[in-house]
Amino acid sequence: MDRLVERAVSDLRQAREELLTIPKQALSGAQINQWGQRWMPAFDRAESLCGLIIRGNIGHFMQGSWEETDSDLCDDLRARIVGLLDSVIQALDAREAVEPVLAEWIKRVADTKLATLLREFNDVKDTAPNLAAIGFRTILALLIRERAKQVAPDSEIAKQDDLVPERDIKAALDQPELFSSGERKYLRRYLSGGDKDVFDNVVHKPTTLIQRDELEDAVQLLNRLLPSISESVDAEKV
Repeated sequence: MDRLVERAVSDLRQAREELLTIPKQALSGAQINQWGQRWMPAFDRAESLCGLIIRGNIGHFMQGSWEETDSDLCDDLRARIVGLLDSVIQALDAREAVEPVLAEWIKRVADTKLATLLREFNDVKDTAPNLAAIGFRTILALLIRERAKQVAPDSEIAKQDDLVPERDIKAALDQPELFSSGERKYLRRYLSGGDKDVFDNVVHKPTTLIQRDELEDAVQLLNRLLPSISESVDAEKV
């Protein structure tokens, strides 16, 4: 790799890392704009080397959202921008491995058991979806408990010693301070949209199995909820 490409890749990785490090609760259109302004020289260098458009695409993604304060919407925008940077990094050097965003959020989880189960879920979700579905029930309950420990440490759900997925999801939906309205929407969809029953049946029914694509909503739910607990991790550990 020549020095110009090496520098461009390094800068884009740093820009990507900085964007992902912004706590979801603080994420806004103005924050994304400030981030982008700081990294414009790096974007210009990368564009000159690979021909892909970074500035223009970020501007296109952000149209109408520069003053946005809805953290759920801004988190979606952040994911699109990270995907753009990933495609540019690989265009600059096809040998560069780029981790999916889910793996990035998992690295930022402080709780040992939750982080371990998330890594194992991510490792097997494509090859052993039924084991992943079984583990997901515990992961979701742990994630809810971790969020409660952060924002409502005196609440009953934060102090629970046992994990009961359905009870814990309902408790999270009853406490609006735990998750944003957008996050609660995804929790409700998991609870009543069929995924919970299917995953429960994998555990309890002798014949129920699922296919890999039936985990897509579970992965999307994790991508929605994990940013809300990631800011508790020291950036030096990431």
